[in-house]
Parts: sequence; C-alpha cells; structure tokens
Amino acid sequence: MKTLFLMPDSWDLALDANGNIAVAESAYQQAQDIASACRTMKQDMYFNQQEGIPYLTEILGNGRYPLALYRKYLQDAALSVPGVLTALPELYLANDRIVRGQIKFTNDRNQTGAIGL
Repeated sequence: MKTLFLMPDSWDLALDANGNIAVAESAYQQAQDIASACRTMKQDMYFNQQEGIPYLTEILGNGRYPLALYRKYLQDAALSVPGVLTALPELYLANDRIVRGQIKFTNDRNQTGAIGL
C-alpha cells in the first residue's frame, strides 16, 4: 500500500520532481504510518470503527491515566503497520498535563527510525 508523503513540519502534501503528489517510501513511509496510527482515535475511521486508540473514552480527561497502558496502546498501533517488527514508545511527563516522547522502531529490512510525539 502506498502512503502519500506529508511534509514533516506542516503535515501537508508535497509534490515530487515531476509535479505529481509525492509518495513516501521505505522507513519514512513506515514512520509516517506509525504517526498516523498513533493519532487515530477509536471510532474515528469510517470503515473500521474498532481501530485506533481510545483517547476520548479512556485517556483524555480521566485524571492520571497510567503511562504504561498508553505505551501499550502506542506500541500496538505502531506494530499494526506492515513491515514494522519492533516498536518501543519512550514517554515522559513534561509537566502535569503534557506527555512527550518518541517511538523507536525497527522494520523487516533492519532499518531503524524514531517518531516524535
């Protein structure tokens, strides 16, 4: 499956050298797909209501949500991307309300990458 290339800073479409919409490839494609999977809310996708992370029902607005459980949701979402063999979410609290971190991953071609959260 092909993934449209999104600019890292703006998350907007880009054009390739021929003026066509650019397509992401290799580890960058998987990194972008991991980022999309981790941002998808449960019941947000029209054709598959069960995919996604239950942000609205379990995470947001529920006081102190266990980071270990959130790590598990992120890891499961990352591992759902084809070709991703390992995913390691590293999270920390920037203050009482903001979670920061990254997801490090390895694919089936032994390439590694990291996605900032």
